[in-house]
This record gives sequence, C-alpha cells and structure tokens, in this order.
Amino acid sequence: MYAYSLMGAKTHRREFPAELAHAGEVRVFIAWTGAVAGLRGGALSDLATAAEALLTDVFLSSERAGVDGMLEVESEVEAGSVNITIRHPELRERRLAGLQGILDQYLDEHELSPKKAILAKRNKTTK
Repeated sequence: MYAYSLMGAKTHRREFPAELAHAGEVRVFIAWTGAVAGLRGGALSDLATAAEALLTDVFLSSERAGVDGMLEVESEVEAGSVNITIRHPELRERRLAGLQGILDQYLDEHELSPKKAILAKRNKTTK
C-alpha cells in the first residue's frame, strides 16, 4: 500500500465482515489511517482508544441482536486530521455502557446513529 500523499487521494474506503473474527482488520485500518494523516503520540492513541470502544460496541451489539453484514469504513484525511465514518448493520440498542463519554473524552468531534458513526481527530500541532 502507498501513503495517501503519494497517491494524491484524500479518501479511502474498505469493507469488512461485521463479525468479531475480523475486528483486528478494522482496527489496523483505522490506526494506519490515523498515522498516515499525521497523527502521532497522544492524538493517535486517542483515535485508537475511541475506535476500539466503538468497534467493541458494534460487534457486541450486532452479535447480541443476531445481526450480521458488512462494516463499511471510510476515511477522509486532510492536513493532519482524520474523519472516520463507520457504517454498520442497524443497531437497536448499544451494549457498551459509557460509549458517549469515551467518545467525548478522546475525540474532537463524533456522531452516533443506529447505522453509522463518525469519528474525528485532529493533530493538535497542525491546527
């Protein structure tokens, strides 16, 4: 794979099976995207922590509801910031207690809905 800056691309999209067995693939994709965006140290760790919480919630909530399908993960990288959009099978309820607080603590912005989540993190040194 080539870095976004070498290819001139600002967005990238991948699909993953929405099952716990493929959780590592999604996590690596999100961490790699954050690193390519220029996130380092605390900012990259914050994105990874928030993504881990969100993905855990999606996998546990989907499994509990007997829902399967695909996760569509799209990233938008621009000047040291990254927006990750995760579209997932519809969740009727979220299983992870405190998810909203985790996202508030570790992300600059976020949005949750029954079918998708948006995670935004900026590199504080490139503001």
